Amino acid sequence: MEKAVYIADKRRLKSLKKGAATRIYFGAEFCERLIPSIGECREVISRARDKGMDFSLVTPYVTDTGISRLRCLFDLMSCLDVPVEVIVNDWGVLGRLRNEYTGLVPVLGRLLTKQKRGPRIRRLLERRLPSKIIRPKEPSRQGAMIIVAEKLPPDTDFYYRGSSVTSVPVIHKFLKENNVYRIEIDNLLQGIYLEMENSGISVSVYTPYAYISTTMFCPTVGCERKKKPFLRVRPCVKECRRYTFRLRHKSMPEDIILKGNTQFYKNGLGSIRKLEQAGIDRIVYQQL
Repeated sequence: MEKAVYIADKRRLKSLKKGAATRIYFGAEFCERLIPSIGECREVISRARDKGMDFSLVTPYVTDTGISRLRCLFDLMSCLDVPVEVIVNDWGVLGRLRNEYTGLVPVLGRLLTKQKRGPRIRRLLERRLPSKIIRPKEPSRQGAMIIVAEKLPPDTDFYYRGSSVTSVPVIHKFLKENNVYRIEIDNLLQGIYLEMENSGISVSVYTPYAYISTTMFCPTVGCERKKKPFLRVRPCVKECRRYTFRLRHKSMPEDIILKGNTQFYKNGLGSIRKLEQAGIDRIVYQQL
């Protein structure tokens, strides 16, 4: 089982011991404003080589501005004498790699593998309560009724029990046509279900944080101000690098962690053997 460490801040490299992992993930997964500079990438790549580690650049979903910044990094990576992976979370970025940077190795990021990630799903799957029958109050519709299911029906379990859109042969064909031979997924509360046998595609899993949802309307922007601004796309001073919020609600089986514009929950990795049996051959240890 290959081990990788994902860091978003180059300063954390100092605490990384030699031999702790065989690969470094570096970059921004959820916000184009956090895409590292060319100088930062050069430094991290150099340190990765000193530690005998391979390098993967993590990229987010982007606007035209973000694409321009990424192209500068791709130009740098293309000049290296070692293979470099690019974790792709935007179909447009994948198109750029396919058409312009064929020497780089694309990996389908977890934003594009489309698992059902919400932590409440496990509770819905476990609850097997009878459905409620609600009768409308209008006299003209006394005979009508509305059935509200309080559980997910059994025939939807496959879709919600950790399955991914990449567990489909036609998707395997599409990925390989675009030179993608590795996908990345989350370690979900309800488990992981994969159908990747004989696909020729490898799988990575992130731990200990599972991504839930992300947005360009970052709720962390302006969190230092006395008066919180309305939620919209606005300039920021990268408050997400200084603050992490923990959200709690009785409907959630786990605390929600808000980091910048993205929500996560924490979930233990479990048995390495079971992961290998599911077809996973890389673990990505993420630091928030």
